[in-house]
Amino acid sequence: MRAFINYYFSFILLLAGLTGLLLPDPGNAASFIILSLLFIIIFVSCFQLDLKKEYFFKESRNAIIFTVFRFVLIPLGFYFVIYPVSEFYAFALLFVLILPSAVAAPPVIAMFTKNINLSLMILALSSLVATFTIPILVTWLSGGVASVNPLDLFRTVFITVVLPFFVHLPLRKKTKVKKWMISNLTFVTIICISLIMMLAISKNKQTVFDQPDMILMFGIISFFFYLVLFVMGWFMMPGKQINNKVTFTVSSGLNNIGLGISLATIYLPPMIAVFCIMAQFAWIVTLMPVRLFLSRIKGRG
Repeated sequence: MRAFINYYFSFILLLAGLTGLLLPDPGNAASFIILSLLFIIIFVSCFQLDLKKEYFFKESRNAIIFTVFRFVLIPLGFYFVIYPVSEFYAFALLFVLILPSAVAAPPVIAMFTKNINLSLMILALSSLVATFTIPILVTWLSGGVASVNPLDLFRTVFITVVLPFFVHLPLRKKTKVKKWMISNLTFVTIICISLIMMLAISKNKQTVFDQPDMILMFGIISFFFYLVLFVMGWFMMPGKQINNKVTFTVSSGLNNIGLGISLATIYLPPMIAVFCIMAQFAWIVTLMPVRLFLSRIKGRG
């Protein structure tokens, strides 16, 4: 089952997104369900974290530098470059780019290297950083695009992203529970992300059908930027060993769009939510050639 999911990872997510167009609108419950699914994914992912002090000090420098550049400085750079051209696209891309590393990143990285500890640290650090950067930057830079209460955003992000870590701590000491969580991470991740895709798209499908030209533009722009992020991840930390370059590449290009879709659905205008949905499709499609490239790199190794 794990091998099947790994091989058809992108196809499964793409099929889930298309299925969402056929489902009825789930109503106001969609946002709560999506956030609950994200909580579950992050909760299960926490069992993969290596909390040993010696490991933390070994990899913390790489993880911190990468997190600051990828999830703070690069999003701000793109925002201020694009803002003179379009306030909407500047904010939409900023919102997508400051989302933390995806919980799907470690399982994807595990396909190409056994060393996923660095990716898990990036996941943890970027999630912690996003707890503060999302409320602050969205409120500060939303301008005429949206009006958001930063405390509401902080509370939602904290409960969804940070709280799962504290909830998992008592259970990680139970060997059977920890073993099950680690063994089934890929399965839980693909099921929950697929459900998130279906719910989010079914919730916003009328906007998709009403403005197909705009939706196509969202997809093209998102695809371009995700391709840039994957490439930047490969070259962001020059001179690093191949396993780390794989981690930086995947962690740069895969971020928690599910969180973005949820927050946009609750707090932001529908067009931002739809942009996030198309960004989800974009990283699914972009991931296909990236996986092919990494597979060839692995074959040479």
